[in-house]
Amino acid sequence: MAFSYGFFNAKNLDRTYTAENFNDYLGSIICDGIQDNFGQCFKLTANKLKLTIGSGKAWIQGHYFISDTAYTYDLSRYVDESLPRYMAIGICCNTSENVRNVAFEILTGTPATNPSVPRFLNTDYKKYLTLCIIRLDAGTSELKITDYRENGNFCGYVRCILGKCKVTDMLSQLSEIQTQIKDYNITVGQLTTKINELTLKIDEMTGDVVSIGKCGQNVDFVLYSDGRLLLKGTGATYDYNSDSNPSPFLDNNNIKTVIVSEGVTGIGERLFQYCDNLKTVSLPTTLTAIKKAAFLPHIDGYICHQSLNGLTELRIPERVAELGVNAFAGTAIKSVTVPSSVVTVGAMVFTECQNLETVRYSGKIISDRMFARCIRLKNLTLTKSVREIVGGCFNYCENLTQITYEGSLADWNAVKKNNNWDGHSNSTTETPLTKIQCLDGYMEYVAGTKTWKEVKS
Repeated sequence: MAFSYGFFNAKNLDRTYTAENFNDYLGSIICDGIQDNFGQCFKLTANKLKLTIGSGKAWIQGHYFISDTAYTYDLSRYVDESLPRYMAIGICCNTSENVRNVAFEILTGTPATNPSVPRFLNTDYKKYLTLCIIRLDAGTSELKITDYRENGNFCGYVRCILGKCKVTDMLSQLSEIQTQIKDYNITVGQLTTKINELTLKIDEMTGDVVSIGKCGQNVDFVLYSDGRLLLKGTGATYDYNSDSNPSPFLDNNNIKTVIVSEGVTGIGERLFQYCDNLKTVSLPTTLTAIKKAAFLPHIDGYICHQSLNGLTELRIPERVAELGVNAFAGTAIKSVTVPSSVVTVGAMVFTECQNLETVRYSGKIISDRMFARCIRLKNLTLTKSVREIVGGCFNYCENLTQITYEGSLADWNAVKKNNNWDGHSNSTTETPLTKIQCLDGYMEYVAGTKTWKEVKS
C-alpha cells in the first residue's frame, strides 16, 4: 500500500502532471452521470424506427462529454422479421491509447424467442453510462424505449459538483423522505394500536373493572382500577359540556392512560376535560377529528404555571382533519407533529402548553393564538402544506427566535399572513422571532421598520 496526495507548485520545472492526474482528481469530486436539467439532458424520442438523442452534458471518470445538437439513429436495420431483440444505448468513455474519446455507443443484442437484455461492461479502458434499453419486436415499425437516465445503477444524474447541490434535488429528496416517514408512522401507529388492543384483551380477563358504559352511539368504554381506560367501537364519541351534559370522565383524576381502538373516528367535545392525571393516549389510524377541549386539563391561571397537568405525550394520527378549540391547551406535552391531513383548526389548540419545545406542523392553517404562551417553544418547523398563519399565534413565545420553513422564499411569500402573525405588534410583549429559514435563503425581521427583509443565499 502506498500513500497518494494532490498537486504542488513546480520549482524549476520539477513537477509534471498528466491529463490522467487531473481526471483522477476531478473524478474524486464529480460524480459520474448526466446533467440534471429537468429531464431534458439527452432527451430520448422515437419516430417509428428512428431514435433521437437530444443535446446534453455528462461526466465519466473525471472526463466531460458535451453534445450540443441532437443525434438521430436509424435502427430499422436491426429489426428481425421473425424474432425480437434488445439493444442498449449509452455513452462510452474510452481511455485506450488508440481511441481516447467519449461518444455514444450502441450495443446490439441477439434476436431470440426470449431475448436477453445486453449490458455494457466496464473495463480498465471503457466506462459506460447507459441511457436506455430498446426492444425491437419481430417485424415492428415502432421502438419500445426503457429510459435509464434516472437509474443511478446504470446512469443517474450528477448530484454534486464542487460541493454544490441543486435546490430542486433538495426538495425532491425532502419530499421522498417525508413520504417514507409518513408511511413508517402509519405502520408504527397501526402496530402500536394492535399491540395495545391485544394487551387489553389479556388484561380484561384478569383486570379489575371499575366501570363500564357508553360514550358514543356505537362506542363503549371500560375503566380499570389501575387507571387504564379503553374505548371500543365505531364512529365518533358524543359531544359534552361541563354543565348540563358532562362527560362520564369529567374531572376524573383516576384516569392515567387512554387507549382508543381502531374504528373510532372522533373524540367529542370535552370528552376528557379536567382529567389532570391523564398522561398518555393511544389514538387509532381511523381517527379524523379531535374536538373542542377534548384533552383540556385544569390550568392554574398563572402566567407561568406552577405545575402542568394532562398529557405528556401525543401522537396525532395521519388521517385527522379537525382539531377543535383548546383541544390540547395547557397540557404538558413536549413535542408534537401535526399531519398534513389537518385542514380545520380551532383557536388556541396548543395555547399554554408551557413544556412544548418542538413542533413539526404540516396542517393548512395555523390558527388564532394556536401556540400562545408556549414559553419553551424553540424548534418550530413548517412544511409547504401551510397556507395561512393567523394573528397572535406566537404571542408570548419567549424562546422562539427562528422558524424553519421547508420551502423556497417564493413559497413562503405566498403564505397568507394575517395581522400580527409574528407577534411583533403585541403591545404587551414582543416575540423574539427574527428569522424564517427557507431552502434558498431566509427572511430577516428589521426592528427599525417593523418589516421582513428577504435575504437569498
